[in-house]
Amino acid sequence: MEDLKSESIKIKLGDTETVYQVKEKDHGDLVVYDVLKNGYYLLTIAKDGSILFMNFNAPEPEKEIFKLSLLNQFIQKLPDIA
Repeated sequence: MEDLKSESIKIKLGDTETVYQVKEKDHGDLVVYDVLKNGYYLLTIAKDGSILFMNFNAPEPEKEIFKLSLLNQFIQKLPDIA
């Protein structure tokens, strides 16, 4: 596994803007993105937008991204990272 780059993504819902950290990793046959908020690992998304893993043990406020409205915004921004 090779760490490629880390970036921040801002997601806006209503008047609130939330910043997520995205770490791009190359596993040889698959490029994935680990998503973190406030230092908590939340989920892993493949380059095609499929969700590979969700951390349901993360604190409740950090799990907002699991809502479809936020998750869809996030996945739409993945091509900007790649």
